[in-house]
Amino acid sequence: MAAAPPSPVSARRQARHVTVFLDVDGVLNSYPVPTLRIMTEGRKKLHAWNYELHYRPAVIAFFDRIVETHEVDVVWLSTWSQRCKSELEPKFGLRNSFEVIEMPDETHNRYAADPQLWWKAKAMEEWLAVHEHGRAIWIDDDLAWPATREYFQNRYSANRLKLIAPDFSHGLTKAHLKEIRGFAYPKAGDPKTARPKAAVSKLTGSRASQTKEDA
Repeated sequence: MAAAPPSPVSARRQARHVTVFLDVDGVLNSYPVPTLRIMTEGRKKLHAWNYELHYRPAVIAFFDRIVETHEVDVVWLSTWSQRCKSELEPKFGLRNSFEVIEMPDETHNRYAADPQLWWKAKAMEEWLAVHEHGRAIWIDDDLAWPATREYFQNRYSANRLKLIAPDFSHGLTKAHLKEIRGFAYPKAGDPKTARPKAAVSKLTGSRASQTKEDA
């Protein structure tokens, strides 16, 4: 007996699937944050890898919810590398554990202004090449560099790749979270690019962790 064709719901979910590539410093962590802002923004502090981080629990909870309620994967793309899993996930109190693309060398973010040299830009290009129908959101404060931002905007459509560059001193805001939700779960009639839910393991192998500069 021939297999039944995929249901409209399954096709719709497939079209909405998004992989979020998530940085840490300047995105989840903003340091230092004045005491008044810590109180008014509901921030908390934690210590990891001999650093103090200031973060919003509501932002952390957002990523737990979106992977549980939407067709979304999250991948750590940060110089924290495997420390995202070993230190940050438990200290942030994340319910879910995410894949990691590890920093392959000691360049850190030294070449963030050059998309040909920056290791994160290379990792994104590799993922986009392997997942030719993949849709992604890349969140990194260093995407504020014009050359890097323009390079990706010119090469990939806004329906396939969304770039979010928070201000380092504030990190992700409510407006950014709304953008992420909107891209991951567009309203009926919005253009979508269908793709199967793809594993990220091809890019998340066993590269050695390196020492940290701002992620």
